[in-house]
Amino acid sequence: MEGFVVTEETATRTVGYDAGPVLPFHRRLVLSASSGSFSDGYVLGVTGIALAVATDTMDISDTWQGLLGSSTLAGLFFGALICGRLVDRFGRQPFFGPLMLIFTLVSLLQLLTSPDWSLLIVRFIMGLLLGGDYVSSKALLAEVSPRHWRGRALGALGFAWTLGFASAYIVGLLMRDLGPDSWKWILATSAIPSIISFVLRIGAPESPRWLVQNGRAAEARKIVTSRIGANYNLPETAPKSVEPSLRALFRSDTARSTFIACLVYTVAVMPTFALGTFLPRVVETLGVENPYTGSLGYYCCAAIGPFLGLLVIDRLSRRTMAFGGFLISGILLLPLMISGASPLFIVIVFATFALVTKATSTVGYVYPSELFSTELRGRGVGLAVASSRFGASALTFFMPIVVGNFGVVAALAMCVAVLLAGGVVGYIWAPETSSRALDPAASS
Repeated sequence: MEGFVVTEETATRTVGYDAGPVLPFHRRLVLSASSGSFSDGYVLGVTGIALAVATDTMDISDTWQGLLGSSTLAGLFFGALICGRLVDRFGRQPFFGPLMLIFTLVSLLQLLTSPDWSLLIVRFIMGLLLGGDYVSSKALLAEVSPRHWRGRALGALGFAWTLGFASAYIVGLLMRDLGPDSWKWILATSAIPSIISFVLRIGAPESPRWLVQNGRAAEARKIVTSRIGANYNLPETAPKSVEPSLRALFRSDTARSTFIACLVYTVAVMPTFALGTFLPRVVETLGVENPYTGSLGYYCCAAIGPFLGLLVIDRLSRRTMAFGGFLISGILLLPLMISGASPLFIVIVFATFALVTKATSTVGYVYPSELFSTELRGRGVGLAVASSRFGASALTFFMPIVVGNFGVVAALAMCVAVLLAGGVVGYIWAPETSSRALDPAASS
């Protein structure tokens, strides 16, 4: 597509292509990658209200609500884990576009399901596809974006994800009174953003950095010349030497990065998924009379938060933004554990929590990609995404069960414990990566 081709010479000096200016090509690539994150946020965000609508007309147990709510997350776990290795072996581009087309077709299958094993399987497959998209999108965008713009480029994925999550809730509110099968149509609307994403990705190139790493410098030169400029150098990459397995992520020189990548991603999403998926039930249990309207402030602030995060992501250190955000978010939830709070106070606290959490968690889309070299980036990001989805799936599964058997205070206590523990551990062990080269060994 013409949107992926630079038609005028813009380079004036010979430097690495990741030190060049931000071009229309880069902005188009951010838009196409972000559209996939929007689809992911949408398909996960639509789950909560669709299940709430289905429960109003059908008898769905707490256990089945937990299973259906966490099924996509479980699929994301396996999809990211499997695709991480494939993306490192076969490249980023082969998975970048086709996965969204397949996802669109599977989304429409939800119209043929019931809230039982059929829906569980379809949602799991959707998660598998999204897991692959997570890995390919982040790796490609990290390796093509100019270094000084990388934080905002990858942070845009977080903004798009939250916008999709919030949009799904609003769409669900507008469609919930369409009839007894309205929950099916609510779920099936996820096919709309995914097909748009597929169209936007037609013509996207392979990562020049991956091509160089795999001995295909001539192809990389062609892409850099046509998309960025003829006077830019190809990237330097470390020699390709690791074994083709996940074991490489746990060597003495990579284990710390692997742990921190998993930590920052997992802690960022566990409370967000668990609370977001069942927020109407949580706020109703806390005493808010209209749970749907009471949850609206949360989703609106969740959509604004990542935009604020983009404004500061390249001004704060990665450590401060990520782990300071965990600590602040955990402290914000503490007042809700005290009985007697007014409904207005509850709505305000949840809205503020969403604003802070989403603003600071934007860095989670950048940090894992910067922690790994090119030869390990797919596997490293894949494992981090898998870890996060395992944690989020577990907490989402147990959330309605804990609320039903032990009360909402116990459920909130789980979220607080995760956030505070993650913030403390991260501050102690996490390295700073904002000024680090993507392949530090190559330039050492």
